[in-house]
Amino acid sequence: MTADIPSLDDLRRDIDEIDVAVHDLLMRRVALADQIGHVKGEGGPFIRPGREARILRRLVARHKGPLPKAVLVSIWREIISAMTALEGPYAVAVYAEKMGHDGLPTLARAQYGAERPISAHQTVLGVLRAVSDGHATVGVLPLPQGEEADPWWRNLVRNGPDVPKIIARLPFAALDHRFEGLEALAIALAPPEASDRDRGFLVAENTAQLSRGGLREALTRADFHVVDMQNWSARGKVPWVLVEVEGFLEAKDPRVLRLAEEQNSPIGQVWVIGSYAVPLSVDELAPDVGPERAGCR
Repeated sequence: MTADIPSLDDLRRDIDEIDVAVHDLLMRRVALADQIGHVKGEGGPFIRPGREARILRRLVARHKGPLPKAVLVSIWREIISAMTALEGPYAVAVYAEKMGHDGLPTLARAQYGAERPISAHQTVLGVLRAVSDGHATVGVLPLPQGEEADPWWRNLVRNGPDVPKIIARLPFAALDHRFEGLEALAIALAPPEASDRDRGFLVAENTAQLSRGGLREALTRADFHVVDMQNWSARGKVPWVLVEVEGFLEAKDPRVLRLAEEQNSPIGQVWVIGSYAVPLSVDELAPDVGPERAGCR
């Protein structure tokens, strides 16, 4: 072997040195996370969905080489989950219609870490109750689908400190065969947090019983950019509409006030029920180079 080509042993020694350096940096990160917990003190929100999204987007944008970006996201999700747990213990409640089914629990595990306590509930009310009662910090529920007879989101349409908000959409990185066709929303008592690229949810009373087109027009006049709408109505009640819009929604969004102040508005009361950071797209997760074979080395 020529002098300018390193031997296999030399390369492995380099990897060992890098492992030590990475471990040192990880321990330093843990110490900083512990300091952050002391600075925040008790009672402050320690789940930061907006900041987590910004971290992952920044890392994915700068990533190069054959390691898949979805794997990079998985590694950092474990790190983020472990660091968050240093600020306060938290558990996750997940809807699992069939006990033992690994759909949404798999999504929850990927998002919140291998060590996070996860409880499965056969009803969405069980998940909502676990979060409202404080037995779970985060709840994971299926993405709303069309005209459901009893959608879970209507339980968020009320006021009070025990009412959860939508804070995240899962999976954040979708290039994983386990998650094919599987999506969910996460709820928590902690407030949603803007990430610079977000979508929000509001629920509006369709007092004039407008068509979808009429509702979209009324919302557009109030400067909402509508992504999707889903209706729900019960006998003898004003129909409600779940509206997904572009951008982060504040609890007292001025556009909501604009709707309320509009004369002869066809829309009645409006509730903001949460926001989420837009997940990484297929294009953002696309590889920069062709896949290469690599082992443990």
